[in-house]
Amino acid sequence: MHKLWRAVGTEAKAIFTNSTILMAMVGGVLFYAFLYPLPYQHQSPEEQKITVVDLDKSDLSRKFIRMVNSSQQVNVVDQAESVTEAKNQFMSQKVSGFLVIPTEFSKNLLLGQSPTVAYAGDASYFLVYGTIIEGLMKAGGTISAEIRVANMTIDGTPITQAVKTFQPFNSNYIPVFNHNMGYQQYVVPAVFVLILQQTLLMAVGVRQKIVKPHEKSPKIMLIRFSLFLCVELVLACFYFGSVFDFYDISRFSHPLELLILLVPFLTSVILLGFILGELFPNCESLLLVVLFSSMPIVFSAGFIWPVEMIPSLLVSVMHLLPSDFAINGFLLLNQQGSGLQGVMKNLLGLYGLSAFYLLVYSLIYLKKVKNRINIETE
Repeated sequence: MHKLWRAVGTEAKAIFTNSTILMAMVGGVLFYAFLYPLPYQHQSPEEQKITVVDLDKSDLSRKFIRMVNSSQQVNVVDQAESVTEAKNQFMSQKVSGFLVIPTEFSKNLLLGQSPTVAYAGDASYFLVYGTIIEGLMKAGGTISAEIRVANMTIDGTPITQAVKTFQPFNSNYIPVFNHNMGYQQYVVPAVFVLILQQTLLMAVGVRQKIVKPHEKSPKIMLIRFSLFLCVELVLACFYFGSVFDFYDISRFSHPLELLILLVPFLTSVILLGFILGELFPNCESLLLVVLFSSMPIVFSAGFIWPVEMIPSLLVSVMHLLPSDFAINGFLLLNQQGSGLQGVMKNLLGLYGLSAFYLLVYSLIYLKKVKNRINIETE
């Protein structure tokens, strides 16, 4: 027993005195806990700046501009005299886009027709672009409804009946999981799972790379595995507990359910880290590969980008990573309250990966032991 505790102390000292391991595992987790959610602090982009080209110059066009400006999504900062002037403002990035109100805008509206209003913006910034389009659609729908209701009342239809004809029922939208309808509620929890995986992979891989052959015996490997698992469980509880509370992120699962999903996830990540530590020639290449693989992993998980639009080969490769099962599992369990029954597929996938990684590492270990014995006998 004394030898066991001495081995535990030696391994713990080696882990916690290595600056690279501490920076990756602890520093990275703490750093990203407060850095990554900052862009989503306001939940969704609002008050996006646009300029307007009013070619109609009528009372209705001016009213439409005021309605656009009063929307939560759009801020009209200027009215250009020509499309060329508005385009120059957009190209110089003074505004996020420009709106062109055509001639005969008011005439077409009063005749019950639908005038074509043009908007130009950079659709590659899909959050900003979508926000502006949403504001313009709301303003356009409102002014169109007002004109139609007014025309019906002129024809003798009572105003209450006219309103009901145009809007026969009232919608009452109640968010179930994303209570404030923001990006932070579904993006941040998923990326936190990826951060836990990538930082742990770097820490375990570096430790495995720098140890000597006699420090890779099954007993020491079990001690190393247990130490990394205990530390990462604490960091994961910090993420899913204190950090979630700090950012007001919803939680619908019981802590015990989270723990049941966390253990196989972290187990598979640690075992994968052992394998990477054996395969890469040096620590630098390992860190670079893990770091630059983060973006493909995020997109292939399916919560930001549709899986159907990702090459099937890439999706199949990502199934070999713990994050593929873990991200969707934690979103179902913690953000949607599915319960353990709803994440059984994810649990089985993580346990399957753990068994697969253990088999692969065992084969690598046995092969290296055999090679070392052959060298010694020669």
